[in-house]
Amino acid sequence: AERKRVRGSRAMGTPVALQIFVAAAKAVVRVFIIAAVGCWARRKELLDADTARVMSRLNGAIFLPCLLFTVLGKAVKAEQLQNVWLLPIAAAVHIFFGWVLGKGVCRAFDVPREFRGPLVAAASFGNTFALPIVLLDAIIGSGNKVGKLQFTREDNAAMVLYLSAYMTVLTVLMWTLGPVWMKGEDESFDECLDEDPALEGGPPRSPTDGPSVRPIGEARSESRVDLLELELAEGGSGPSEGGDRAGCQSRMSEPKKSLWRRCAAALAPAANVNQLAAVLGILVGLTSPLRRALFDEDGALYVLGSCAELVGAAAIPQVIVVLGASLAKGPDHSLCDRRTAVALGFGRLGVLAMLNVGTYYCLRAAIPAAAVPASKAFWLTFLIEGATPTANNMMLQVQMYGSKRAAGGIGACIFWQYAMAPVVLTGTISLFLAIL
Repeated sequence: AERKRVRGSRAMGTPVALQIFVAAAKAVVRVFIIAAVGCWARRKELLDADTARVMSRLNGAIFLPCLLFTVLGKAVKAEQLQNVWLLPIAAAVHIFFGWVLGKGVCRAFDVPREFRGPLVAAASFGNTFALPIVLLDAIIGSGNKVGKLQFTREDNAAMVLYLSAYMTVLTVLMWTLGPVWMKGEDESFDECLDEDPALEGGPPRSPTDGPSVRPIGEARSESRVDLLELELAEGGSGPSEGGDRAGCQSRMSEPKKSLWRRCAAALAPAANVNQLAAVLGILVGLTSPLRRALFDEDGALYVLGSCAELVGAAAIPQVIVVLGASLAKGPDHSLCDRRTAVALGFGRLGVLAMLNVGTYYCLRAAIPAAAVPASKAFWLTFLIEGATPTANNMMLQVQMYGSKRAAGGIGACIFWQYAMAPVVLTGTISLFLAIL
């Protein structure tokens, strides 16, 4: 007891900013150490770009679905979610704030069309479990006192519930919207217009004309619909090597596709196994007999549940290893230059954090105190979830649904955000603790 008292007095004597800096640094260092393994493997030619892409697809098809299913299936409980109803709603609000940020960065820095969708995804979805659980555990501990805030053991136990409640909505939306945004914006239609301005209603270009130049600011008629994908979905064979121009003219002369078919083609990536795993995990968590059968040691289906947990445990390390491999030669700024990546980093870690603080004050003024848990750990979770770096799963998604160049851009965004995190995240969390 005397030893604990001495240890507690030392902790109280440590400046709050230093405590938070150490917690943030520990979380970031863990990511960099695991990423260094991927970097080393890439430099030793054990993990090339094609292998990393295959690993990402395998992760997205097997490992990550098992992780989502088990984490949500074990933690989500109907009787507890009644008290933390605000966190799932907060997840949707934070995604909206990130979407606005991503759109703003795209406009301000003239992001290439191929990377606009992936950048919006990187701005919208933060690291909502692996990083926050390390930060919260370092702050709350087993009853730490940080500044004027005294946490309890019960706060530490409730922390996992708070994070899981937040993930119920965020995970479903991440794997519904993320794959759609990762496809980027198709430029095949614009290439058709470049081939022959007559397709746009202008005079045809003669063979002696120079390369076509579209006036700056001219509106593009197609943005997100992949015309080739629609053609293949209808049973077509796609354009031949020598028939690109004829194919463009053919597509221009076809009647416009119906709205529902265009929407179906754009949203096709949303129907994926990770989204299904998240929904099934929530349903299992809400069904007490099934949850006990899968995850209690004496449950009838415990063997299946434990196997899923073992497989899912490999998901996060594998994603970070692939991230490290993609950064083996440094950040790839071919699609996302340094100032764009840094601007997105300050937006996610700074601007969104301030918006979340404003949201916090509005909610505290509008919601009765009895409607949410009285624990400071609840509101600390709310604030931290809205101020984390881009989710590592964005690297997995872009490897599965995006282009190789877009994967380099996502890697650059994540690299600069984690480079900023020890300083910027320390400042924002110190602010959160001060206002609590």
